[in-house]
Parts: sequence; structure tokens; C-alpha cells
Amino acid sequence: MTKWLIASNNKYKTIDLQKDLEYFDLDAEQYTDFFEAVEFPDESTNSYKDNAVKKATFLSNKILRPVISDDSGIEIPALPNDLGVTTKRDLHKDQTKSDNQTLLELLKDMPDDKRQAKMITYLAAVDLEGRVITAKGEVNGLIAHEDVGDYSSGFDKIFYLPELHKTLAQIPDEKRIPLTHRGRAAQNLIKLIKHEAE
Repeated sequence: MTKWLIASNNKYKTIDLQKDLEYFDLDAEQYTDFFEAVEFPDESTNSYKDNAVKKATFLSNKILRPVISDDSGIEIPALPNDLGVTTKRDLHKDQTKSDNQTLLELLKDMPDDKRQAKMITYLAAVDLEGRVITAKGEVNGLIAHEDVGDYSSGFDKIFYLPELHKTLAQIPDEKRIPLTHRGRAAQNLIKLIKHEAE
């Protein structure tokens, strides 16, 4: 069976997605382990799904291998004009601060009942026949007031699940992955890939 390759130049996102896919029994590798790095097309500002499909089809057409790509973001009702599909671009404007620091500053005066948030992932897979399969995953929670937890990084450190009284980063992988937006998208994608293969 031909191995799936992950269409990303972000090493940390690739490692995270590899873990999520592996949790649900699909092995994938970083595409740059086998091919030269490519420059992906610019992303749109209005659709996670379109961005994921664009990356996957672009790389698959170049390397003629099955590819999985991801586009993710965080949506916060208290910040209706920011984040979402443009999350990374919005938070990277100040290069001297981490994304979490920037986000916590934006919410520094926001009370707990206004700190609701949703993380969303769309995954797109392009198989050897050129078929495109997409899947979505999301998780709802609150933005904490500071980084907490060491089991994972990024937004997981500030994404608080009220029902568990923990941030995602306080939960070990074996319990965390099925709760995350990317883990849920991976589970949904793999179901669809297996269905296509039947």
C-alpha cells in the first residue's frame, strides 16, 4: 500500500497530524522526507476546506503520490473580525510574541463568560486516482488566562475544556487526540478513505 504524505512545510503541524492519523490507524509521512520542499499557493481568506483542498491537489499533482493536507483555525465570538481562516496570519503580525501571547493580550479584559472559542480543522486527501476526500473536525471550549499544560503545545495550552476542568495540553495524547479538532477530523477522514477503498 502506498504511504500517504502530509502536504505541509510546518514540521510541528506535520508531527501533530501524524500522531492524529496514527491514533486512528493510518500511517503518513512528511512529504519532504522524500521530495524537495515546494512553495504552496497562497491561501484564501474565507474557506478552510478550499485551502486544504488546494494544498493537497497542488502537491499531489507535483509528486504523483497520495497526499493529505490540513487547514485549521480558531474562532472566538468576542473577536468577530479576527482569526478564523486567517488565524495564523492575524496572530503572526507581531513577530516578537507567540500566537498564544498575542491571543491572550487580545482577550486580557474579557470575562470568563465571553471567552468561548472553537477550533476547527478541515483535512483534504487526494488519492492515487485523483479523488478528493474532505473531512471536518471541531472542538468547543474557553480560552484560559495563561498557558497551562505540557502534553502538547500551541493553542492546546490555552484551550480549556470546562467539562474536564483542564486545557487540552493537560491531557495525555491517548485521551487528548480524540477530543481535538484535528483528531476528530482525522477520524472522520479515515472513515471516508476506508469507505472509498471498499
